[in-house]
Amino acid sequence: MKHHSQELFELCTDTKSIPRRRARSVSPSAARTNQRRGLDQSSNSLRPKSGGGDELWDPWPDGDFERLLTWEEVLRTDNLSEHWACQPGGGDKRGSESALAWSQGKKTRRVCLGVITCDEPTCEVVTRPQTRRAGIMGQLNASCLCGSQLKHIDCGVTSVLYSFKGGVYYIHKGIHHHPKQTHILHLSRDERTRFEQIVFENPAAGPAALIAGRNSITGTRESVSTISTVLLNQDRVKAELQALRGKSTRNFVDDFAEFQKNHPGYVLYSQFEAVTVVVVQTQFMVSQLVTDFIEDEAVNGIVSDAAHGFWYSSKDLLIISSTYSALLACWVPGLMTYANGGSAEHYRLHFLVLFNSMADECEKHGREVVDFSEAERVGFTQAFIMFWTNREDSRVYEEGCRVFLVSRQKVCENSDLYAASLHRQ
Repeated sequence: MKHHSQELFELCTDTKSIPRRRARSVSPSAARTNQRRGLDQSSNSLRPKSGGGDELWDPWPDGDFERLLTWEEVLRTDNLSEHWACQPGGGDKRGSESALAWSQGKKTRRVCLGVITCDEPTCEVVTRPQTRRAGIMGQLNASCLCGSQLKHIDCGVTSVLYSFKGGVYYIHKGIHHHPKQTHILHLSRDERTRFEQIVFENPAAGPAALIAGRNSITGTRESVSTISTVLLNQDRVKAELQALRGKSTRNFVDDFAEFQKNHPGYVLYSQFEAVTVVVVQTQFMVSQLVTDFIEDEAVNGIVSDAAHGFWYSSKDLLIISSTYSALLACWVPGLMTYANGGSAEHYRLHFLVLFNSMADECEKHGREVVDFSEAERVGFTQAFIMFWTNREDSRVYEEGCRVFLVSRQKVCENSDLYAASLHRQ
């Protein structure tokens, strides 16, 4: 049975399907004897410098070999992505990804479609063929960039993947007796990690700025284009940015759950609703919230404020409650909250977690110093009331708390005095 690409360009009686100049398809056997372009050489010698893989996976698989990879390794290699132009195909329906043995796993295939080259000996352009017959025909009907005739070098080398419970068993059969295309489409796992690192270090940079490079501490300029030739294209960089900054909710939830598993106790509270907050705190941070009174310095209490412009979205806030550390001689964060807005409910959740963390640490005095915007004032009041009404030993009820706070606010002439008056004796 012929591979479909071998049947593409057989002469037919319908003149409408004949190209302007007859397109030539070179079979694998003819490719091996083609000395002009050195196609008898190993394809490893023709690998583009920008397309290298890593020690775990080579995106240019070649030769006869078999490998067993765990699901973690498959994920790290972007599902065993290849730079070869491949036609995907299915296998039998009897296999299952939940099978214990790889031989009983779900079977899929990849068939290499070869490359499209030019018949001009001095032309080095090697093009990636499309995966459909009409697409390849359209490519061959056009001329090369140098104006010469294009031809399709078929391959047909096949790889088979068995997906089962333990991972993926990969089988590759055959040698690619054709050059590698000069334009690749995929980033390796290591290349993607380097790209993400540059993006995280430059959250406000757009595609053009990332390609142009950035100023570093050493004075040099780092560009994403140095990672791979894939990232020379501004539209591709834009697409990678959108994928990185706009991950699906499912992926984010999985990543967040994994983060909490790896850092137990760091996330004190999280809520993903119309009002979204993620409140974090380390043991050192909470230890700084409840300290002895510093008599010789006017640095007692807790300063709470919200930073605009820290996150990618301008409406998101980073709310921080800080306290002065006499040991470090500087202000240190005691509680940090990501908030998707600055409503009273956002501040209420932040201050409520703040109160509870301080109470759990110890029952010592503390006072809050904030600049008290309207939203902060309301949120602080609501959290203060809920904190005391939820305490088992509380003798202060909700209405009494509210009257206390309102009376204190009326007595104070400015927000600083108001905050100082909340010092609990």
